[in-house]
Amino acid sequence: MRKIAFIIVFFIVFSTLSFAAGRFFVSAGAAAVFPIDSSYRDFYGQVQVSPELKAGFNVFKRVYLWLGYSFFAASFTDPVLAEKASGGQHFLAFGAGWETRPGRRLQFDFSAAMVLAALREKGLGETVREFTPGFQLVAGARYFVAKKIFITMALSFLGARITLAETENTLGGERKLGGVRLGVGLGFRF
Repeated sequence: MRKIAFIIVFFIVFSTLSFAAGRFFVSAGAAAVFPIDSSYRDFYGQVQVSPELKAGFNVFKRVYLWLGYSFFAASFTDPVLAEKASGGQHFLAFGAGWETRPGRRLQFDFSAAMVLAALREKGLGETVREFTPGFQLVAGARYFVAKKIFITMALSFLGARITLAETENTLGGERKLGGVRLGVGLGFRF
């Protein structure tokens, strides 16, 4: 359902804003994510790979609004119970940013976003799904290899907190979603 909503929003934004030549951009890439929740790291690993999509529109010369989606997922097998478990985190972000040096080959940008974060864990015959608000802070650079094509690199922090109720198979308590992200991608400006 969330993927369908994201695709619909993306196409609405693209179709209504594409008339503004040179002000619209899209990028796709991947990030190495270092999760902030220690229990997530213990079960699923210290680093996760996260695909990312981002679309934005310059509302002023240096100020832009953007919409982004990213996720990561992992699984492990409990050696004692021989039971497979999986966990994933999804993020839908809407934010605003500021870019330096418009029209130049190398640009830097800084942005902040409100995030809708989702946690999904499945194990021992039980599935937990929860949603919570969060935030994202980003510092990045864009290098234009051609007039409308750029490579993007970014360092960001994405954070959200969720409190789970304890069940027969799930430990309750606070979970931290997100983490430090180091990403690269390829983008196009329309």
